[in-house]
Amino acid sequence: MQKNNIPYHVAIIMDGNGRWAENKNMPRSIGHEQGLKTLSKITQKVFEVGVKNLSVYAFSSENWKRPKNEITHLMALFEKALESNFQYMVDNKIKFNLLGNIKKFPSSLQKKIRNLEEITQKNKDFNFYLAANYGSKEELAFAADTLRNSSRKITESIFKNAFYAPNLPDVDLLIRTGGETRLSNFLLWQSAYAEIYFTKTLWPDFKTTHLNKALEFFSRKIRRFGKIY
Repeated sequence: MQKNNIPYHVAIIMDGNGRWAENKNMPRSIGHEQGLKTLSKITQKVFEVGVKNLSVYAFSSENWKRPKNEITHLMALFEKALESNFQYMVDNKIKFNLLGNIKKFPSSLQKKIRNLEEITQKNKDFNFYLAANYGSKEELAFAADTLRNSSRKITESIFKNAFYAPNLPDVDLLIRTGGETRLSNFLLWQSAYAEIYFTKTLWPDFKTTHLNKALEFFSRKIRRFGKIY
């Protein structure tokens, strides 16, 4: 695969953790735990191949509708993920960014998020964006509300600067696991020209071989962005 065919920004909708566990007659929580292990492996591989930005959809703003015990377990799992990957991000000069509103999270989780963001803020080699309590429609509404009293003409660049993470680049390759073929309110603006790769593989079963297939899919694309070549 040619280096110039490596996507600059990969986004992943990690779908299928609960179904993976249910298919094995196990609690859904086991599926989420296995999904975390998959994320650690895939994150390392994504950055190893030269991708500079990785965004993952961990918890949507709609996921609060899930059973309370599942949400409690997910919050604890988020904390565990931050703790277990802390040193990896520091050592590999990865900047951690949180996409979403963390005010509804437990205070201990909020503290860990802010701490990791602060410690890695000067890292420039790679960016990891964790979308948690995130919804793209809410982000767009947030930007519009932020700029509602602006006297300037609102251009695309000015509007984007009001997003949760203004420096988040547009998505080149968006991967969704689990067999569903929708964006589920994830990075709608940023994915306007994304190449979208859907796979039936449930997230806990997603391996580096599956990632390679998605990258190969991207490398075959001719990206015109409205132009003619």
